[in-house]
Amino acid sequence: MKKIIMMFVVGLLLVGWNGIPKNELLEETLYSRYHSYLEQTYSDFILCPKIDKIERIDGDIRRHTVNASGLDYDGHHGDIPYDRIHFTLTDTPEKGVVINQVRLEKGIPEKESLKQCGKRN
Repeated sequence: MKKIIMMFVVGLLLVGWNGIPKNELLEETLYSRYHSYLEQTYSDFILCPKIDKIERIDGDIRRHTVNASGLDYDGHHGDIPYDRIHFTLTDTPEKGVVINQVRLEKGIPEKESLKQCGKRN
């Protein structure tokens, strides 16, 4: 967890504070950390990252189950709908990050992509 917090602080220093809410920056930092454990097949799913749910395992502050999602880069041109990835993982000191499940949604509706990106329709 210290490493994640340090990455967050370094990110703030590198980009400067530009009014982006802290929780959004933290969410992006966590997503990018965990996204790197996915197969190369999913490397395009970098837009509008969300940590949908994070829970402690047995109340331990060093063990977590994480559900995350993001949109694919190809959809940003607007001519094709976005695809969305959902993945679930566990992060523990003993086993490190283990991806438990990956699910893709193809061609999500525009309303869903706006919701993923935090924009209201």
